[in-house]
Amino acid sequence: MTIDTVLVDMGETLVSFNPKYHQNVAILLNNFGYKIDEKKVFRAVYKVLGNHHYPHPEIWGLSQPDFRDIFLELGLYPEPRIVEKLNSSQLLSSKWGLFEDSLYFLEEVRKRGKKLVLVTNSTDSVFRIVKETGIEKYFDSIVTSYELGIMKPHPKIFSYAMSSVGGRNGVHIGDIYEIDYIGAKRSFVTPILLDRDDFYDDLKCKKVKDLRGALKVIDKMDES
Repeated sequence: MTIDTVLVDMGETLVSFNPKYHQNVAILLNNFGYKIDEKKVFRAVYKVLGNHHYPHPEIWGLSQPDFRDIFLELGLYPEPRIVEKLNSSQLLSSKWGLFEDSLYFLEEVRKRGKKLVLVTNSTDSVFRIVKETGIEKYFDSIVTSYELGIMKPHPKIFSYAMSSVGGRNGVHIGDIYEIDYIGAKRSFVTPILLDRDDFYDDLKCKKVKDLRGALKVIDKMDES
């Protein structure tokens, strides 16, 4: 099967935020005396966010996790006073940069003649980020939850991304199992999980350590 379209996530796939979203959650929990392993926080946060399909009306393009759900996912009692304070906290980072393999990946996908679509849950800051990092020129289409009003893992955002370039056989590369992998699979787009930090070491699925590994998977699919 020849892959004609590559869908790719932005945050923590092409662009690294500092601190990362789950790290901000871990910092807040630590401030209240909860010292929890980073991997556990990551898995809990995104298991909760994986249940969100539509943006919060006051956060254009993104949803707001309820810390009560995060506490329960971590096996902790959600003390109401603490949950209320955490729910009003800022979790988004304003510092970002490309991963070292991002430009190589984008250039190699273009060299292979494939259509390239950015598919991201993001506020309108996505447009500034792709300009400042210099990656905007690589994409045939940019599909955002901010514009569509739906979020990954909703299958419609992946279907829209494929149809925006007339794609027939696609893959989607992203770093969140519940959001990127499951969402793509439900829309019949082949998912590739990017697990840079080995947070998903227990999962048996189509998984890579970096974007070079993702290219190898795509090449093998083209050869099959």
